[in-house]
Amino acid sequence: MIVLQVNKLNQSFADREVLKQVSLVVQEKQRVGLVGLNGSGKTTLLRCLTGELHPDSGEVIRPSHLTLGCLEQMPDNLPGATAWDAVMQSFADLLDKRLLMRDLEAKMASAGADTDRVMEQYARIMEEYEQANGYACENMARRILTGLGFRSEEFQQPFDSFSGGQKTRLNLGRLLAMAPAILLLDEPTNHLDTGSVEWLENFVINYPGTVLAVSHDRMFLDRVATHIGELRGGKLTMYTGNYKAYLQKSALQDLAEQRALQKQQQYIQRTEEYIRRFKAGIKSKQARGRQAQLDRLEHLEVPVRERSIGRKELTINQESANDVLTIERLCKSYGGPKLLENISLKVRKGDKLALIGPNGCGKTTLLKLINGQILADQGEIRLGSRVELACFSQEHEDLDPNRTLLDEIIYNFDLTLEEARTALGGMLFSEDEVLKNIGSLSGGELGRLEFLKIILSGANFLILDEPTNHLDIASCQVVENMLQNFQGTVLLVSHDRYFIDQVAGRVIAIEDGHIEQYWGNYSYYHEKQQEKPSSTPAEQGKPQEKLRPDWRQREAQKERKRSQRRLNQELTSLEETITATENRKSELEKLLSDPDTYNNEEQARSLTAEFRDLEQRLGLFYQRWEGLQEELEKIAE
Repeated sequence: MIVLQVNKLNQSFADREVLKQVSLVVQEKQRVGLVGLNGSGKTTLLRCLTGELHPDSGEVIRPSHLTLGCLEQMPDNLPGATAWDAVMQSFADLLDKRLLMRDLEAKMASAGADTDRVMEQYARIMEEYEQANGYACENMARRILTGLGFRSEEFQQPFDSFSGGQKTRLNLGRLLAMAPAILLLDEPTNHLDTGSVEWLENFVINYPGTVLAVSHDRMFLDRVATHIGELRGGKLTMYTGNYKAYLQKSALQDLAEQRALQKQQQYIQRTEEYIRRFKAGIKSKQARGRQAQLDRLEHLEVPVRERSIGRKELTINQESANDVLTIERLCKSYGGPKLLENISLKVRKGDKLALIGPNGCGKTTLLKLINGQILADQGEIRLGSRVELACFSQEHEDLDPNRTLLDEIIYNFDLTLEEARTALGGMLFSEDEVLKNIGSLSGGELGRLEFLKIILSGANFLILDEPTNHLDIASCQVVENMLQNFQGTVLLVSHDRYFIDQVAGRVIAIEDGHIEQYWGNYSYYHEKQQEKPSSTPAEQGKPQEKLRPDWRQREAQKERKRSQRRLNQELTSLEETITATENRKSELEKLLSDPDTYNNEEQARSLTAEFRDLEQRLGLFYQRWEGLQEELEKIAE
């Protein structure tokens, strides 16, 4: 079944064509990954799909009964709401049905002549509620919040008190809870730690609807996507399979297009040469025929080449000593429990280490301690002899927002104006763009400028905090190649697992304030995590702090108490309804046992029908009462 169709979509901004004759057909339950360079039109296409942007021409077709959800459509203004409230609002229809069922249960006790209508309505609403898995919505909300890295004590924290990144995660959770038939995701793994990304992967893989995701996370696309759509030069090409399959097929297609173009160019050159030689001679008729063939020839387009940052080498000014960094018994807290406790680490020349762990575990804090931005409470940090340090910060604190790009480079490095322009050009900053103020740059532009400063520094020890954020896949690959060939030492923080796999030779995982070392890349680390006895399938993909035994025990106890409260509330309400219904049944039994009742035939018939209806309703109520008792017994066990 086709759930989404795009026909010959065109969209321009000023004189730039962003989408050219884009067509797309998405089938039910497909998971489509959308890739392309920054600025290639991926987000523009999503905005056309949601109706936020009306294309210059073409059409978007979607069955009217299918819901469509996109993260950008989630409102940020939720006055007075907690994180829990925000996610539960996504179940508004189910909660309304729940209230309606309670109201109908109360009405059934005194419905009188309307008993049949009330019972029929109650049965219909209950069936809809159960089919929508209404009894599990609280568990689903808890599962989503936990999977996206929120601790249970944060559930009741006001929505407005969270940071921008946390709000983005909450809005993602709200969207997942809504479960639209067509789920649109634009960079869903941004602001997620590796555990939460893996949880999201499993969620999307098992999602009952259709998913279309824009992402630069290659491992996410590899594990999730059933189809890949590539936007290049304004045109969309679809490939069946995951990201690895796309790489193979697109490379073959590029090669075939290049060969076809080369073959056509050779044919054109031979034909033009023939025409020049014989257009005035005895073969002029044949020459005119060939000219007519050339005029009718449909010229193949030159394949659009991806424009990524220039391929540069990371050179060093001098080699460092063998011992680059030594950390001994390091401790750090911010007024509460210790964020980092008794950390010891030794980094040697040429090491390439990745620092990983859940959001808030202290990764960025550790980097700031090493580069001297903040001071430790206890312990010692020593840089080795001849170590030259350069840092890439995801906050870009060292960039002056009031300078132009050109001024920033000339101020920090001994370069001529022309050399500075050339260096900026290699990072995709054109002639006019080098005069822009840094304060007006996008996240991707800031990242490219920051990395250029790393390249020009000649440092032999690089500390990189999320260096590939906002970079497209082609640029990520260039950065990977530079770091792979770098002769110095690298310590990086990244949530891009594919990037870690390509660069890191050792993984340092921060677990409960301590560090655990894994002598391999991310895939090796993940394999070792799977082998741990404490890792169960239900726990895999959750942030590490959730996997501690004391956390598991407390969370299990809280979950049992919450379930008991919910079931007890429902049981109390149901018992009140049963009592009222039994009282009415007793009244009817007395009336029906009185011979005078039968003097009025119509009244006797009405009372008899009501009595039978009450018996039927009580049967349903008793059945539900027994089910609730069984659920409570299971929780108690």
